[in-house]
Amino acid sequence: MKIITTILLLFGLNLFGQTVRVNTFRIPKSDQFKGVKTDDLNFPIIKTENSKIDKLINFDLKNNFTDNEFPDSPIDSTLIQWADNQIISLDFEVTYNKNGILSLNISAEGCGAYCTSWTSYYNYSIITGKSLDINDIIETSSSFKNKVIADKNKQYNQQRKILKDMLLDPTFDKEAYEWALKSYDECDKTIELKSFALYPERIEIIESCYLPNAIKYLTPTIELKYKYSSIKKCLKNKKLATTNAKTHG
Repeated sequence: MKIITTILLLFGLNLFGQTVRVNTFRIPKSDQFKGVKTDDLNFPIIKTENSKIDKLINFDLKNNFTDNEFPDSPIDSTLIQWADNQIISLDFEVTYNKNGILSLNISAEGCGAYCTSWTSYYNYSIITGKSLDINDIIETSSSFKNKVIADKNKQYNQQRKILKDMLLDPTFDKEAYEWALKSYDECDKTIELKSFALYPERIEIIESCYLPNAIKYLTPTIELKYKYSSIKKCLKNKKLATTNAKTHG
């Protein structure tokens, strides 16, 4: 029987009468990768002083991250089954833990026919246990959305220029260029503000442009970062603009 260990990280913050901790559930490595040097498989477990809040957040987190593969199973067995024989790397980062809000991301790498890595972003209310939408944080019908779209367009144009400059290299595959350019155009047309991360001084809108594995190396770098002080009028939670929080990675 596999041994399950839970390691307590040194997180702690008193929010609205609640102590919020983020524990680490360490998933046992699968037999397939035991002979391979891999990183530990760490998954966050949220602990407040309210067991109902804990259950709401932790089950939502594990079901969202595992695409509801085992929706009714306990957290530990779900993660072990999900990771078995496919996940070689799993870790998380807490980026904001204050004012009743917890923001974190989970990064993973899985290997099948080929290896792929990804990062997922999550935001929760420690008061209600519910997942937070960006509309809970910012008024997105305001000028903020227009600014994000303009910044996104500008950066995609810069990425297109970088891609075009690669054609100056005679060894660069023109077919890869055309393929990547089409992907850039498709991503640029998509207007979504769903994925975001909170930090002590800023919010970051996560823009992910998926490229097939053959041209993954041409994935564009788009960074949409906004200091709270610069978007104060659009913030629904004004405390974000007036306080800082200590974070741990």
